[in-house]
Amino acid sequence: MFTSNVFAVLGLRSLYFALAGAIETFRYLKVSLALVLGLVGVKMLTHTWLKSLLGPNFNLYLLLVVLGILAAGVLASWLHRPKAA
Repeated sequence: MFTSNVFAVLGLRSLYFALAGAIETFRYLKVSLALVLGLVGVKMLTHTWLKSLLGPNFNLYLLLVVLGILAAGVLASWLHRPKAA
């Protein structure tokens, strides 16, 4: 149990530094990450209701929504990037 938590924290640390560098490149990524955190919070609060509404594979559907939100943020950043001088 201890080693799995240590490796999870180490993985999150490297993910944080990757995202910190990407936030400067993708200006809408911060908004996308805020939406993902909000979605995860709502999912935790309405877990039972979502499971009865969407069925046993509701986590897969929510994962697809998370990926869609992140892809939309990256795409919006790419489309609205500043013009090079």
